[in-house]
Amino acid sequence: MTSYSRPQIIGLAVLIGLVLAGTVAYLAKSGAAQISSGHVKLIQPGGASAETTSAEPEKPRTVSVHVSGKVAKPGVYELEPGSRVQDAIKAAGGASGNADLETINLAEKLQDGQQIYIAPKGQVPPPVVSVVRGGGSSSGKRAASGGSGVEKYKKPGDGTVSINSASADELQHLVGVGPAMAQRIIDYRKEHGGFKSVDELDEVKGIGPKTLAKMKPCVRL
Repeated sequence: MTSYSRPQIIGLAVLIGLVLAGTVAYLAKSGAAQISSGHVKLIQPGGASAETTSAEPEKPRTVSVHVSGKVAKPGVYELEPGSRVQDAIKAAGGASGNADLETINLAEKLQDGQQIYIAPKGQVPPPVVSVVRGGGSSSGKRAASGGSGVEKYKKPGDGTVSINSASADELQHLVGVGPAMAQRIIDYRKEHGGFKSVDELDEVKGIGPKTLAKMKPCVRL
């Protein structure tokens, strides 16, 4: 057996220590470089390694749309991304019998926060397209009447309405007239055989002098 002197043993121990220290330093430096580059290296049992990266943000799972107008169940509905306008109408119970589907693009893709207004047939003036977003209208003009889609006449140049022959929808062009007030006007003219003068509108419940003054420029018998 070979025998070593004490100085030889000490020198060998120092050499082994230097080799181990160098190995540890190399591994630590390599791991830090991988972490700084956005990767984390995982050591698996048996020496195998696997790399993971940060997860990407999840895409929205649904889109919320507001369906209003001539549908069975107006309201806000959540649908799958990529759904079309016709899917939103179906979710709202389908279009009613007098819905004007010729003025709407049924194949348009839905967007989150979108409103879909289904106009009635014969709406005056008819909308160019019934889909609106963010309170604006793709038809260019939207009513200031709570989203009914009916343009208000404020001066004779905008148009006039016959209170003795106009439909409920046409009467709503007048300032201060919504669906309920339009029906009251129709009921009054049926009961009294029509209006004899424009001033007679003051007799309809809910129409006072101030409202009549705003309506009068656009009213005819």
